[in-house]
Amino acid sequence: MNKENIYNISTSNNQLLLEIINRVDNDIPSSIIRKSDGENVIIGYKNIKGIKLRKYLKKLRHFNISYFNFSFQKFFRKELINSFYDADYIGVPIKYFYYGYTSSVRKFEPKITNYFLFNKEKYVDNHFQLEFIKLPKKNKLKNPLAEKLITNKKIGLITHFDLNDFFLKFDSKVLYQKSIPKRDLRKFNLKMSIDKYNDIINFIKLNANKVDIWFLAAGAYAKPFSNYIKKYNGIAVDLGSVIDTWSDEFHSRKFLRNQEWEKK
Repeated sequence: MNKENIYNISTSNNQLLLEIINRVDNDIPSSIIRKSDGENVIIGYKNIKGIKLRKYLKKLRHFNISYFNFSFQKFFRKELINSFYDADYIGVPIKYFYYGYTSSVRKFEPKITNYFLFNKEKYVDNHFQLEFIKLPKKNKLKNPLAEKLITNKKIGLITHFDLNDFFLKFDSKVLYQKSIPKRDLRKFNLKMSIDKYNDIINFIKLNANKVDIWFLAAGAYAKPFSNYIKKYNGIAVDLGSVIDTWSDEFHSRKFLRNQEWEKK
């Protein structure tokens, strides 16, 4: 590790996409997720020196978790940790600064990996998600291999976006969908709870293996949900805010707004 790089990743984004295509073609249950700043704060707080309470509380708010629901906080922290143990591939930040931005939490990434003994052999570039960006004003994804994964498929979604029309343009159809509230809503009745969480798990249990592939944009919840999809014989890919571009929204994240991804 040096001042620029956190990890040296041997698997390219194209290699990862080809592996996902192979898993879809051969019906291999899979979980492909990403470990970003928010998840690192949730699992690292009180375990990694330097992750402050204010950062932890901010992420609880982002993920619609009540400050006072300590039992759910403990439960969800365990779910997150297990999701990283059980995933097939884990996207991680491989540099301290890239695609036009960095964060104050990124410096804790290798410490968290070492503390929890996560398997670095599973690590890929966190920004594999960018291969799935829909090009502005075009019905085309950035990477043809990513586009193959959304073409002529039965689709499952966990996102609040209505993407039926988008997938029809690629001869695909959304068969099952579940949504969770947008992050940071600050409304008590929309806070996540064990009952709401288990409702989604039950939905996954019933439907995971009825589609070709699942795409998730559910913040930190996408990590354990992806592994439940795998557990119940489905294939899950955690794409996060890149799914916003499938609805022609490019303003939700800094790396989408600055369009640094176009240069790669």
